[in-house]
Amino acid sequence: MLTGKMQKKTKVKKKGRGLRFKTASFTIALVLSVVIMISAPLYIIMTRAQQETRLNSLYDRSHVLLEGLASSAIAYMPRGEQGLLELGFLPVQSAALAEADYVTITGNVSGSIYYDHVLATNDPDILSKIDTEEFYPGVSRITDALSEKHEKIRADLDNAARERTGNLSQSISELAKEEQELRAGASDTRRLNDIHVTIRTLGVRITEILSQISGGIGSEPEFSINSVMKNGNMTFIFYRAVMYRQDADDNYFRGLIRLEVSVETIIDAINDEQLTLLATIGIVALAVIMIGIASALILSALIIRPLNKLLKHIEIIRDTEDKAKLEGAEIRITTNDEIAVLGGTINDMTRGLVKAALAASDLSIGKEIQKKFIPLETDSQGNKKTSGSRETDNLRFFGYYEGAKGVSGDYFDYKDLDGRYFAIIKCDVAGKGIPAALIMIQVATMFLNYFKQWKPDAKGMRIEKVVYQINDFIEALGFKSRFAAFTLCLLDSETGIVRLCSAGDNIVHLYDASESRVRAITLPAAPAAGVLPNYIIESAGGYSVQTITIDHGDMLLLYTDGIEEAKRKFRSSQFKEIKCKEGPSDTPHENHLSGQADEEMTPQRIEAIINAVMAREIYTLRKYHNPEDGIELQFDFSSCLGQAEEVIMAMVSAEKIFRCYKKPDAGEESRVLVDKKVDEFLKEHFLQYGHYCAHTKEFPENETYMYYTGVNEDEQYDDLTILGIKRK
Repeated sequence: MLTGKMQKKTKVKKKGRGLRFKTASFTIALVLSVVIMISAPLYIIMTRAQQETRLNSLYDRSHVLLEGLASSAIAYMPRGEQGLLELGFLPVQSAALAEADYVTITGNVSGSIYYDHVLATNDPDILSKIDTEEFYPGVSRITDALSEKHEKIRADLDNAARERTGNLSQSISELAKEEQELRAGASDTRRLNDIHVTIRTLGVRITEILSQISGGIGSEPEFSINSVMKNGNMTFIFYRAVMYRQDADDNYFRGLIRLEVSVETIIDAINDEQLTLLATIGIVALAVIMIGIASALILSALIIRPLNKLLKHIEIIRDTEDKAKLEGAEIRITTNDEIAVLGGTINDMTRGLVKAALAASDLSIGKEIQKKFIPLETDSQGNKKTSGSRETDNLRFFGYYEGAKGVSGDYFDYKDLDGRYFAIIKCDVAGKGIPAALIMIQVATMFLNYFKQWKPDAKGMRIEKVVYQINDFIEALGFKSRFAAFTLCLLDSETGIVRLCSAGDNIVHLYDASESRVRAITLPAAPAAGVLPNYIIESAGGYSVQTITIDHGDMLLLYTDGIEEAKRKFRSSQFKEIKCKEGPSDTPHENHLSGQADEEMTPQRIEAIINAVMAREIYTLRKYHNPEDGIELQFDFSSCLGQAEEVIMAMVSAEKIFRCYKKPDAGEESRVLVDKKVDEFLKEHFLQYGHYCAHTKEFPENETYMYYTGVNEDEQYDDLTILGIKRK
């Protein structure tokens, strides 16, 4: 008997060694193949990425430098010869770009018909490029690689400017003439003020158009990876046009700013990084092979485990929706070997899932803390609801916030400063989770602290100061890919004048009562807070304040992209998810592209909803590739009074129905969580309420919400953050 047991044990060991050998051999061969297949493309991809990153960084930094130089040149060039001294100091800014060789500014300030006079330069070889023996600012003309293109660049930009500006310049001249005549005679103060405002508005418009036309930069030769890595070009001249309006002249091109850069240091760095990458890939490949051998041996040992017992326990974990209920559920394995270790690992995993579920509940608490910063109503237990409102003698405020999952960075607030002025902010922090929430809370804190001691004087009107403070704080944190896009407003409730400053969020919407439609207002573009340091932002124009006026009956609407970018999936008549196949891939079909699997709510739908509410009309919600095409989704807004609350609740309610769908066989287990305030609005205005929303169920965890049963919905990807201010 003893001999038989020993023989059986030896046989098992031999089988085990054979299995380990086979598994190890197969795994090593597989790992070698995978390493080879991955390493070669990885090397190519990473090398390409290094090249693109470094060269794109050079391009972007050159773009920022040229933008700053162009802004300064526009300020000095109109002064003619008096501005040459100030222009002479600009080329030294090339020191901010390590790869820069020189900066040369050309143009016309001496009455010449040519625009290639050198106004300022720090080019050490400038004498070999000009037509005079000595360099005379504003007199010497340049001949270089751009000379052949110069006239075409000037003509193309001037033609584009004339086409875009139209008669704006002539209108300014005519108004200026009229202003002079009025000042010479019995002045009509009101007309003079109107002319002054109009001239200023037209001038700003021309400046915006010229900025758009001349905002890009070119290069000679063309700057690209191929031109550097394949053609071997080491030196490039980046250039940007200087354009502005002067008197009644319809020529807007005033000169070029040349920035010569050398990429030799970048190429050397790329070559060094390629060698380092090859060495790293070799080391990682060797480590992967060693890990593969070890994994093969471990895998062969794990095959003898009692898989059925483990599988049963894992099925319990899988089928338990609330992982917090797994507390105390552990697998019992008595063998004192690797199987027991694995069983203990699964038990640890189970405990980890329980902790994660409890942590998720903590996030819900964190979400409630986050909502404390938003002016929302509270329920009977002191928890914030989804909406809040306020009414003053001149204004009505209404805001709505519905988070997606966990904590996030969406936020809005309005603060009464002195009974007349109100500080308003709408913010969207990039990303989700705790980092976004922390940034949002800091933005809210800085907003409140800044306006705590606010006074209605000239200093108080410069609201861009708090934008710079917020940008400086977030940028100093150094969060990767974390920034805050927000719009800051200072509203005079008596006059309706609104001062707006944008940080990466330069679109606001205004319902214009005089035009009976909603208009999108574009503010001056500026980076989101936290992307760039203040000095770079200031060199490119900085955070600026734009003033608009909301008249009586107008409504200012501030909302994040969560409402416009809400998504619903395309489905077949069997309610299976599909992709659009209308036409070739990536070709337009209605509001999406062929090949897409979903559509967004879109700004067009949102504007149509707002206009329908204010016009007291019926709005029909159209969904594409919808298995319920036979059912019209209509909202009757005929009983609305044109209040901000009605507009915002219409937007939110339509978004909810946009994501909902009702399968014919859906039962009570299919349910949608809905805000009771949304339900009240739908009950009054949604004509298909009986089809979608008739079957309800209480939500015991929060009295603010309820369930629609027999209905499904697509996931809410982003927060719904909307604020409306209507002037009485």
